[in-house]
Amino acid sequence: MRWHGLTGLTLLAWSLGISGCETSRPALAAGMGTTGGPARDGVDVLARTRAQKPDTPATSTPSLKKLLSEAPEGPAGTAKLSQAGCIRAVVNGEAILDEEVRWTCYQALLGATTEAEQAEILNQALTQLIDREVVLQDAFLRLSPKGAGTKFLDKLKEAARKEFDRQWVRRMMEGNKIKSEEEFARFLHEHHLSLDMIRRQWERNFMAMEYLRNRVEPAIGRIGHLEIVEYYEKHPEEFKRPDSVEWQDLFIAASRHPSHEDARRFAEVLGERVRRGEDFARLAEEFDDGDARLRKGAGIGNQRGEIKPSEAEAVLFELHDGEVGPLVEMSAGFHLVRLVKRQYAGPIPFDDKVQKQIKDKLRGEVFQREMKRIVNDLKRKAVIEIAE
Repeated sequence: MRWHGLTGLTLLAWSLGISGCETSRPALAAGMGTTGGPARDGVDVLARTRAQKPDTPATSTPSLKKLLSEAPEGPAGTAKLSQAGCIRAVVNGEAILDEEVRWTCYQALLGATTEAEQAEILNQALTQLIDREVVLQDAFLRLSPKGAGTKFLDKLKEAARKEFDRQWVRRMMEGNKIKSEEEFARFLHEHHLSLDMIRRQWERNFMAMEYLRNRVEPAIGRIGHLEIVEYYEKHPEEFKRPDSVEWQDLFIAASRHPSHEDARRFAEVLGERVRRGEDFARLAEEFDDGDARLRKGAGIGNQRGEIKPSEAEAVLFELHDGEVGPLVEMSAGFHLVRLVKRQYAGPIPFDDKVQKQIKDKLRGEVFQREMKRIVNDLKRKAVIEIAE
């Protein structure tokens, strides 16, 4: 059974705690697992209805009790769905289904070993969906009236649809070696996946993040050169480079020569060839008896305490750039080492690279802070009911 890209990816990556730095595009809804079997009686009907429902501002705010009383009958005249079996929460009259919550955290649920862990995972997923719901409702309310906002909302929805096809559908088909739409439809059916449901969740994640990004942009834009300089001066510990070396290694095993001394003489000859200008990497590929040839002669480790073999450390930190050191003698043979470049400990200069790193970090921090502030403010104003 092909399953590439399903269990290793999660539906909801937009949540406030894991959305990452603002400067990178969020990995929204990269994939989705199944619920582990066919939908429960009645849930499939309601899920399809929700998946196909257009994203428009709510005109009323029905209560959780009212929505539950209007839940559809299951097949063959089964009883109406219970709270736990259908609706997990209502946000300003918009229902969040149990099926949505479970699909959101499917991957995490696979690793849960106790009921308490499962409950915690489901609660976190529900919180994420509530956060997303209040953001989307605010977006639809602000952008739906006629004017420029409507055009932005239409562009946002169109971009979400295109990104879903590009990032999710294409990756799923390529990852599972699916060649046609018909084969893809069979694949989804075999794994009890609803493309409408997946598309809806993916697109809503995308729209929520893009809307928040647009809301937060003014605060991010206020980060200038003075803020970058201030951060650099107040956090000197973040801009220190350690004493380190870039070096090359070539090992000559004594067991491959008539005697230990013969191995030494052979290593010394190679050292002289390097001093006369021969390429160390080429000699390592030809004569190395260890694993340095696999790295084209590159030595292992750069900082003190990381160098392997450790006996080479003292030699390396006494050399100048380009120098070949005295042989490092081991019981099994000899290491011929060459220092490529020494970087001395000290402060990292306030160059363009450092300034960009600081700016990116500050932008990420502002994005996270402002995003949480907006979401928390929207939740305080919202009517949120959670099923017991």
